[in-house]
Amino acid sequence: MSNKANSTKSCLIGQIGFGNAMEIMLLWQLSQQLKRPVRLSVFDPYSINSIELGQFLAMPQNQATINSQHLAEFSQQLQTACIANIQGCQRLIFDHGQFIVDIYFGDIEHNLKGIQSVEADAVEYWHCLPHTTSTEYIDHHISEKLFWQMGRLSKDNACFYAYPQEIDRVESSAITVLASQSGFIINAQSGNRDDISNTSERSSTPDCDIPAAERKALRYSHQRQYAYCLPSASAQPTNTSTSKESVAIIGGGIAAAHLALSLVEKGKNVTIYCKDSMLADGASGNKQGAIYPLLTPDNNLMSQYFQQAFLFSRRRLKQLENAGYAVEHQFCGVLQTGFDERSDARLTKIIQGQAWPSEVAAQVSPSEANMLAGITIDKPAFYYPWAGWICPHQFAQSAVDYAQAIAKNRGLTVEIRLNTPISELTRQGTLWQLNTTEQTSGLHPKSPPNSNKNSAVQSFLHSEVVVASGAQLTEYQQTKQLQVTGFRGQVSHIPSKGQLTKLNSVICAHGYLTPENNQHHCVGASYVKSPDDLRFCPTEQQENAQKMHHSFPQRDWVSDIDVSDNNARVGVRMVTRDHCPMMGLAPDIDAILNQYNTEPLDQHQLTVASRDFWRHHSAPVYSGLYVLGGLGSRGLSSGPLAAEALAAMICHQTPPISYDMFAMLNPNRMWLRKLLKGKSLLS
Repeated sequence: MSNKANSTKSCLIGQIGFGNAMEIMLLWQLSQQLKRPVRLSVFDPYSINSIELGQFLAMPQNQATINSQHLAEFSQQLQTACIANIQGCQRLIFDHGQFIVDIYFGDIEHNLKGIQSVEADAVEYWHCLPHTTSTEYIDHHISEKLFWQMGRLSKDNACFYAYPQEIDRVESSAITVLASQSGFIINAQSGNRDDISNTSERSSTPDCDIPAAERKALRYSHQRQYAYCLPSASAQPTNTSTSKESVAIIGGGIAAAHLALSLVEKGKNVTIYCKDSMLADGASGNKQGAIYPLLTPDNNLMSQYFQQAFLFSRRRLKQLENAGYAVEHQFCGVLQTGFDERSDARLTKIIQGQAWPSEVAAQVSPSEANMLAGITIDKPAFYYPWAGWICPHQFAQSAVDYAQAIAKNRGLTVEIRLNTPISELTRQGTLWQLNTTEQTSGLHPKSPPNSNKNSAVQSFLHSEVVVASGAQLTEYQQTKQLQVTGFRGQVSHIPSKGQLTKLNSVICAHGYLTPENNQHHCVGASYVKSPDDLRFCPTEQQENAQKMHHSFPQRDWVSDIDVSDNNARVGVRMVTRDHCPMMGLAPDIDAILNQYNTEPLDQHQLTVASRDFWRHHSAPVYSGLYVLGGLGSRGLSSGPLAAEALAAMICHQTPPISYDMFAMLNPNRMWLRKLLKGKSLLS
């Protein structure tokens, strides 16, 4: 970690072709040598996973290059980064956030169209790997439209590099012609990676203003198409681009902790306000939590998000491990089975719906399930080989500890205020005032200058606030109408004995059961809507055991599930109707409804004109107030990526999710979906 690296703006690079990953590793090496942060976006129509990459890099010719260029450490980290054969962005974070790789597999033009244009975060350099300049590759994957999309995401003076050994080839010339016509400055003289340190030496504008105008029009078209879910300029605080003021995070669980880490990696100061005496004392406080993706038969947008998010969580855990933090976990695989006729049919539809990558999920026979589980399942199952379980509260605490370590090295701050319940949010000019209900204690570290220590009610001022408070998500005037519901969940902790000691994988059916950790297993969990009582419930304790009996009747090992010591933990999970997290600016529902009932909209709510209005205008939001929550029972899988995307939004960087995913996670989506379909908000 380096103070110099923090003071230098990131260099943004685009690359066509994944190749043998050598270019990625060499840029990573150069980033370290120059002490300059680099963000690299790689696009390839042909996917590869970590296993295949490892086999490829093990070839003698590739090993020779790795050894001669001193790339062994980079190669090892890249192979363990859980790269999968999936569509969409896979964000890999290395060197404490100083080297970031976004990998996009699948149709290049489609992926480029899905990336948000962020003016302050535009690409400076593009290059195509030599193999992508062949006639066959160009015919199948390269087009004028693709280069215009590259231009949309780039600075107007961005360079396109053609390597000297390729420049005289006809095929390479076709590439450079397309790049030139799209407004790129062609650099065919060096192709030297060291040029990333000489940004200021380039010409400030391309030779022709026409491509710049075309790019501007394309950016406007994309912004207009997704205006309903993107923040307008007025919705963003005016001082965030230069201010080192702290971002306030209300909450202390998985979402809050990983948001703090993502923000610090991007150069932000953070203050965490937690109502409890310790972090992750709510729904994130369980001893073991299953982590695996949520899939659908049609592999819809939600299914794609959960695959990307699950893999990102795995990488975050690996990142914490590499930094020296201990988080109990086992990536022992997850076996999912049906438990009745209906669930069997639903699972079969998912299994047969797609040709799932083997590293994501695979169908296994009863005998294979028995072997993987270590106990007698005797059912066909869906197996998630890269899945398993993580200790949630350690995952949260380690993320905060790591954020503090990064902050210390970069001259930033991460303050943690425990026992500080925020009861009210009020607007004070351009700032948000966070009020407590009573004199707080347990502040760590010392109070910031804007706290009022002498009053019975403390208040704190911030220009940007994120409500990531789990079960308390809807307790504020500005968030009370969010369409998210609390569900009580009691998880039973049972002793490891008998055949349970042989359990090797997580089992999910009607309930779930984890392998042994510290001589105990977790079994559960109850699911009670809008709970009024969070005390231990004997009935739910028995029901947790009964779920396993129901799922696997007449299996000997089920009798070893002993809940008699009443050892359990109760938490509240916030669940949305569509099972997607909420991430983004807090919607101003009163303003939406007022706009809905105001002329001329009140006269044509079900018309094409009305639908166009709602799509092409930014929906009303509370400026500087964000929401991160609604993670449900899959927060381990979905939370860290949602936090990373929100941090990118706050820091005016390109998020690792597409426009459509951004809309899918937006807290205003329940209302806007109706309006975009021309449906009444009153129904």
